[in-house]
Amino acid sequence: MENVWIEPGSSADPGYTDDQLKRARGFAEQDAQATRVQLAARFGLGDVCAEIAEQSSLAVSSALEPLARQLGYAADTLERYQRVTALAGAEFRERLATSCVHVPWKCVVAACVTDPAERSRRVGLLLGRLASAERAGWPAVLDAGEYCRALGLADGAACGTETPGEIVAQLGRAGVREAVVAELTKTPEAVLSILRQPTVREILQDQEVARYVREQMRPVPDPDEELVNELIGDDERDPRADWTIRYFGLAHKCREILLLGPDDFADVDDPDVWQSVESIRDSVVSWAGRVLEKRPRTIRLLSGK
Repeated sequence: MENVWIEPGSSADPGYTDDQLKRARGFAEQDAQATRVQLAARFGLGDVCAEIAEQSSLAVSSALEPLARQLGYAADTLERYQRVTALAGAEFRERLATSCVHVPWKCVVAACVTDPAERSRRVGLLLGRLASAERAGWPAVLDAGEYCRALGLADGAACGTETPGEIVAQLGRAGVREAVVAELTKTPEAVLSILRQPTVREILQDQEVARYVREQMRPVPDPDEELVNELIGDDERDPRADWTIRYFGLAHKCREILLLGPDDFADVDDPDVWQSVESIRDSVVSWAGRVLEKRPRTIRLLSGK
C-alpha cells in the first residue's frame, strides 16, 4: 500500500480509481518506449484521462493534476492527450493502428484540430499520404515536417498548434470564455505576459472577440444593489451619487496600472508597450486639463491652484 501525503485541508480522494491508475501507468511505460507503440499508448492515456475528466466536476487540467503527479507528467500534457484522442475518433485511430506505416504523434496532433471542416481537410491529407506510403512500401515512418508543410505550415515547429481562428472557436464552449477572461484580468503582470503573445494580439483583432472581452470586463452587478433597487426603486436614487460611485470605480481600475513600477519595464523591448505608455501619458494630461477647466471656483484643490 502506498504512503500518500495529503495536503492539509485537501481531500484524500485523488480523483481516479486504482484501476485507472494501473492502466495509466502501463500506458505511460509504453509511452516511453519505441515510437511505434507510442501512438497507441498516448491514445490509451487519452482514454483514461477522458474517464477521469468526465467523472470530475473540476476543470480538465485540475482533474488530471493528481494523476499527472503520479505518472511524472505535466497536467497540460495529459490534457493534450485527452483532447487529441477525443478529436481523433475511433475510425481514424483504428486506421492508424492497423497500418504498416507509422504515423508520428506530431502528425496526429496537427490533424486533430478543433474546427470540424479544417480537421476533415487535415485528416484527409494525412490519410492520403498514409495510403501512398503503404502502396509504395516506403517510407516506414511518415515525415512530420513534410506533412506540416503540405498543410501550409511553413515552420515545422508550428505543426500541431491551432490557428487563431480555431482558438477563437473554443470560446463557444461552456466554461472556456470565463477561463479566458479570468486569465486575462488576473493581474497586471498576467495581462502584460499574455498580450506579448503574437497569437493573442491576432485574436483580439477579431471585433467579436474584442467586444466580448470588453463586455466581460465590466463590473458584475451587485446582488445587494439589485435588491435595494427592488425595494426603493431606481428613481429614488441620487444620480449624482451614482455618478460619483461610478467615477471612483473607474479611477480605481485605472490606478491598477500604477502597480507596475519603473523596474518592471527594465527589460521590455516591445515598441507597442512604450507607445502605449506614451499614449496614456498624453491622454491623461490632456483629459485632466480639459476636465479641470470645468471645476467650480468654489472648490479648492490640494495643490492650491
